[in-house]
Amino acid sequence: MLTWQTIERAIDRLVDEVRANPALAAEFEESRREFFALPEGDAPEAQRRHREWFLLERPSLVLAGVPAAILEARWAEDNGELSSALLQSLPGVFAVTTLVPGEGLWVHDLATQGEHPVVESDASTELQPEDVLVGRMYPVGGGLFRLSPAMAWFRSPMLVRALRADFERQRSARRGVLRIAQLELERLFHGVEIVPGAVAGSPRAATGSEPDVREVRQRSHGGLVALGLDQESVARLLRLVRNEARKGHPQAVTELLNRLAFDTDVDLVAAQCILVDLWQAERRSARVETREASVGDAEAALASFDRGRAQGQDLEKLFRKLERDLGVDDDEDEEDAEDVVPDFPGVIGAMVEEFLWDVERERGDETAQRWSGLRRLGEYGRDIGLFEELAPAHLLDFAGRWLLDEAAGIGTDELCYLLEGLTAFLRWCEESHALPLWTAFGPQLEQLAPELPRLLALRQELPAVASRPGAYRVVRLDGTTAVLAERAGEELQVAVTPAQRRNLREGDVVRVGGSASAPVLAAAYPKELVELLT
Repeated sequence: MLTWQTIERAIDRLVDEVRANPALAAEFEESRREFFALPEGDAPEAQRRHREWFLLERPSLVLAGVPAAILEARWAEDNGELSSALLQSLPGVFAVTTLVPGEGLWVHDLATQGEHPVVESDASTELQPEDVLVGRMYPVGGGLFRLSPAMAWFRSPMLVRALRADFERQRSARRGVLRIAQLELERLFHGVEIVPGAVAGSPRAATGSEPDVREVRQRSHGGLVALGLDQESVARLLRLVRNEARKGHPQAVTELLNRLAFDTDVDLVAAQCILVDLWQAERRSARVETREASVGDAEAALASFDRGRAQGQDLEKLFRKLERDLGVDDDEDEEDAEDVVPDFPGVIGAMVEEFLWDVERERGDETAQRWSGLRRLGEYGRDIGLFEELAPAHLLDFAGRWLLDEAAGIGTDELCYLLEGLTAFLRWCEESHALPLWTAFGPQLEQLAPELPRLLALRQELPAVASRPGAYRVVRLDGTTAVLAERAGEELQVAVTPAQRRNLREGDVVRVGGSASAPVLAAAYPKELVELLT
């Protein structure tokens, strides 16, 4: 897994190559005026953002292409993982969803809707769910990411709500995956002070004191008067925001802005900033923080432990997770923290999103949409914590059993497209992430793929009855009778209808239901699952 220091050295090397070329160096310096919406001086984070944009996103007139894609080609073969970290880095607006203190976090890309696991031991202890991270992330292997030190950080519930609503509007107005470029991020988040009063800074250094609520009230009063509202209206707004903040109703700000939009001609953007600032200050002053672990959290931690044990997961890992969930894991050696690969349930879904993103970029939106059913693999593998733990046994169970048993509402077309996408995904895992899933499971998938639509059609002809434990193999078909055999060799005869007979084959694995005297077929699976089910 790549460290940030390795990525930073690669970026420094690229900058050195840029400066060694006089024409390219002049273009680099001139691009500052294009990038910075406001004077930035020598702020290190601003200079990092500019370097990332110039090297990884902006097409160079001198090089006739993106600098990193051209310059790093000379040494990419020596370190393909580092090359991928640069060229497949993701700019975006990310909301923190889950924290693993001391290890990492999960973030939700508000534009693409992807979920990504991040390895950041320090940031994970400072951030909170619903914090907003703006900037670039770098893939570092195993489906994991690291945050750029130039990543901006905001803590504002109202900002999250506004961003989610804005991105949703943009998605509804276009087809395909919505993306946002780093230059757009610079304009939106660094060109103006978009969230006065919200806690903001770097996710690796979250510090700062909260403003006194009386100061915020005075500032808000003066700001609203300056927008053209009369004293009575301002007093009423301040009173309403205070009351609603103490009730915990953030939607009140939106309702007040709607009133202002209808009743006045004030600058709504400026008014929103003032009211959000005030709402947060009032909420902070009214809220009593508690850090005691709740009984519900403890019960959830124990339930998670029991589920993992029942599934046969690694007991040592389960105990470590239980200790973390209960807040008693204080023995970890800090010197080894950087080398620990965190366990991120849901990483398979994140890898599927990354794959679909690559597909849309390389093959187009139509192909990405056709293969979007592959997200069901993320649903199936949501409890798998490491990408490398995805094994052929999982894939066989997913394709041969889960899609037929649990993929609610799946149709023949979606199933065929999904299997087509799964084939491409396995090849991509092998080519892009050195995980040999195609070598291990590809031949078996090629045998399964033609059989699954037939079995799906067969299941549509089966009665809706519960199946009994155990499974049988179809050993013979005699007209309207299917002869089944258990592993022990005992045979069972089951009547089948003509419609069922059309899609039933010798070798299929089936479950039965109904009564002991009148058994009926209840489920069917491909022959490759005989060892798994019998």
